[in-house]
Amino acid sequence: MARPVRPSSLLWGLFVVLGGTALALRLRLPRHPALLWITAAMLLLLAWRMLSLLQGWRRGLLPGTRLLLPAVILVEGLGLILTSSSDGVLKIRLGTALALEFLLVALAVRAWRRAEAFPGTWPEDRIALAFEALVPPRAARLLALELVMLGGAMRFLAGGFRHPALPGFSHHLESALRGFLPALPLLIPGDVLFLKVVSSGLALWLRWVLHGSTVYAVVWLFGFYASLKARPHQIREGMVYLHLGLMKSVAFPARLVQTAAPLPDFDDDWARHAHLKGVEKLIAKGAPVLELSLSEPVRVLGLLGPGRPALRLAVSCDDPSAFLAALGRPCA
Repeated sequence: MARPVRPSSLLWGLFVVLGGTALALRLRLPRHPALLWITAAMLLLLAWRMLSLLQGWRRGLLPGTRLLLPAVILVEGLGLILTSSSDGVLKIRLGTALALEFLLVALAVRAWRRAEAFPGTWPEDRIALAFEALVPPRAARLLALELVMLGGAMRFLAGGFRHPALPGFSHHLESALRGFLPALPLLIPGDVLFLKVVSSGLALWLRWVLHGSTVYAVVWLFGFYASLKARPHQIREGMVYLHLGLMKSVAFPARLVQTAAPLPDFDDDWARHAHLKGVEKLIAKGAPVLELSLSEPVRVLGLLGPGRPALRLAVSCDDPSAFLAALGRPCA
């Protein structure tokens, strides 16, 4: 039976559609009269969402700080519509926006500092719990993952690549990313020139966005590789701990593993795709892959939280024989 669409999901779906339409018009027809109406509709949806958050706060279902970020966006959006208003209105709007933004930054810094006091094995879990005071749980987890990913990239580039890997069953040594990263700096100049040619007719702010996204993608790849190295698979005290860097993780008793074997060879990609349908994948491209079948379903923790129950897992590992031996199922 299909789950009903929640009102909040419908609201944010409309918000995304309107935002995409506004961006397309902004790029092609910056002075199109429909932009004003689309902006007004988006602000109306945001105000509606704030009313529902306010009701949740009054009922004690969420902290009042969750109202802060939507309020900042709403005030800034009203500023776009009221640009032709009197100086007094603009000063009030600017002062309100600055006050809300200052409070938001102060609370975010406070949440970051208090994150160490929250329970959790990994830093992103503690940071996400702290940030839930400001944004919804899924958004808090995404923010926490990005912060930890970028922090890991900075440490890795500052010399962390020299640190030995943690004990466990690695899957970064055979990954394709390991061979690609050293060549990445050589590709950046060509990518910058290509973007300059392609984006020569675009607005200056959009060109900066494109260049910034390129830099961010490069840093993110280093952070992802660093997380692969920092979080190997482990089997200890009767438990199996599997990771795909910061992207995915799962833990379950080793007794649940019914079968474990290398992924078979396939004649084509279609056969591989059919075999892996419904399988949760914790795979670093390029490394050998094992398939685990479980007696009970488990939920893999991903970017937005736990996924669907799964009875089969595909797991990459640099040394499949050692991993299978630790599970008590040596290679035949």
